[in-house]
Amino acid sequence: METGAAAAVEALFAPEPAVAEHPAVRAVTRLARDMLVPHAAAADDPARGVGPAHLSLCSDAGLLAVGVPTAEGGLGGDARVDIEVVERLSGACGATWFVLTQHQMPQAVARGALGPGDRWIRGPAAERHGPGLASGRLRAGIAVAHLRRPGQPAVRAVPDGAGWHLTGTSDWCTGWGLVDVVMIAGTAPDDRIILALVPARDGPGLRAGAPLRLSVMGGTRTVPLTIDDLEVAPDDVLAVVDGAAWRAADEARTANVMPAAVGLLRRIVVALAELGDERERPDAVHAAFHLGGRAAALRGQAYALRLGMPAEERQAERTTLRGELAALTVQAAHALIAARSGSALLADSAEQRWAREAAFHLVQAQTAAVRAAQLTALAR
Repeated sequence: METGAAAAVEALFAPEPAVAEHPAVRAVTRLARDMLVPHAAAADDPARGVGPAHLSLCSDAGLLAVGVPTAEGGLGGDARVDIEVVERLSGACGATWFVLTQHQMPQAVARGALGPGDRWIRGPAAERHGPGLASGRLRAGIAVAHLRRPGQPAVRAVPDGAGWHLTGTSDWCTGWGLVDVVMIAGTAPDDRIILALVPARDGPGLRAGAPLRLSVMGGTRTVPLTIDDLEVAPDDVLAVVDGAAWRAADEARTANVMPAAVGLLRRIVVALAELGDERERPDAVHAAFHLGGRAAALRGQAYALRLGMPAEERQAERTTLRGELAALTVQAAHALIAARSGSALLADSAEQRWAREAAFHLVQAQTAAVRAAQLTALAR
């Protein structure tokens, strides 16, 4: 139950009534209260991890299809609804959010929502698996982070008629054993990006390594993939994308403030205000209002750009805001540790988990431009 100060800080982030009453927001609020928050510590723990049943409940509630039109089996939420859902989901359980968010890119590719048709050519798998991805009945993961690496492609794609052969390694694939299919990216000799949608299980040409020993979100079943002459049939091609178009879209997407990071910051400052009330520490309440007010202001600027401007415009400003919010999240996490005192050093404390999640959001979807903005903000 939130205290008076906590409710006042939460009000700094309150959405407009139409967003707050949307079925998707109501669903995530209920699931956060009843399931995600109580299970968050276990979801972070590699020995227990994100619960498959919890993912199914989230999927059944439509949280994998928030922005998909109702005619396609989704909840028909607009961008503001989607942002609010992500913030609440991430703030409730970072590990569950991280597994679920892998689904969004394959879903968008299948729906043709990531780029113009002349540079993003959807393949047969988009039509074959599109309805399942749109509704969330078919859960997807991704193995694409290697595309940001400089130098030679980490996964090479060689044409074979209308199909392809993929060979290489992908160091990061989250949700192995929790998702049904995985979207693997390979780079062709002519710099086209091939997006293949294949079953998320070991088989000829595809092998998962042991789950990575992560310092945070260890229960997300994140594994490296070894791809050894993986045969991609024509029907398994989700899309073929011009390499320059992929990089431009990725740069535009990652320049923006990530709602999941804001959701963690929002949760931390509310917890700081609540602790200040409970322990009669007015300095903690003051810190919560100061940090929360700064967070709400930066959030407002970031979302005004995200929602009101073409994605390719004012990218430097977007990246600066992302860096400032990242630094503020780290600062808020440490403020909460200071306010909680000794018990915040217990390894299983929520404060420790949130501090580690703040570090996670520094590197998730990080590019060179984002890293520079973060370091500039952290150095101040």
